[in-house]
Amino acid sequence: MAVALAGCGGSKKADEPPHRTPTATPKPKTTAAAVAARSHVPVLCYHQIRTPTGADSAVDRQYIVSPSVLDKQLQALADAGYTPISGTDYVAHMARGKTLPRKPILLTFDDASGGQFTKALPILKKHHFKATFFVMTVVLGKPGWMTKGQVKALDRAGMTIGAHTYDHKAVPEYTSDDFETQFDAPGRELRKIVGHKVELFAYPFGSYSSNAIKPMFSAGYRAAFQLADKLDKAHPLWSIRRIIVPELTPKQLLHEIRADF
Repeated sequence: MAVALAGCGGSKKADEPPHRTPTATPKPKTTAAAVAARSHVPVLCYHQIRTPTGADSAVDRQYIVSPSVLDKQLQALADAGYTPISGTDYVAHMARGKTLPRKPILLTFDDASGGQFTKALPILKKHHFKATFFVMTVVLGKPGWMTKGQVKALDRAGMTIGAHTYDHKAVPEYTSDDFETQFDAPGRELRKIVGHKVELFAYPFGSYSSNAIKPMFSAGYRAAFQLADKLDKAHPLWSIRRIIVPELTPKQLLHEIRADF
């Protein structure tokens, strides 16, 4: 018997458990269907952060949130247990299954109006929220808009910078002549400002176009955000859903999030 034990396991003791090779953790699926199935995070889209005036039309007011309302909205999100993530975090989750915190939420700001830096950033810091800012480069340095230095400061403050074209021309209208102006040049300018790659993009007016995916990819972008009811399941990373946030009460905002996502 002793000889038999030695022959089967060398010097291993008879009562020692057999060695088992650890089971490898399965890799997340990267098919379009699997990526689309991971697109469950609420994504909010803000525009101007300022106090509305009598000169603002009803249409204008859909894109204006006063600083005091933003403050209350973020407090409501925190009280409801939401955890802010970056656009990069969400794309990594969709593409590769990166683990996200409990109840993740993504805040985005479009266009680069000045109040996003002077008003929104202090409120974001107060609540320890991160956000992603999609910058339209034609406005940088003009009155009422962000400067290049402020864009850089947002990046250094832990915010994510994405591109929002040169001058807000709707993507479905593009011809091949527009790709350099609206995709390539803004990406290069923003990369020069922040000192690293800028890989996220937001469609002006939220208008998605699958025809733009190849030129966007060639320009260095790896995902894009739109404003439609549904993402394109064939191209989920290029049609990530968002909802516009107007001056909603905290209760209304939480209701909208539950209804839309």
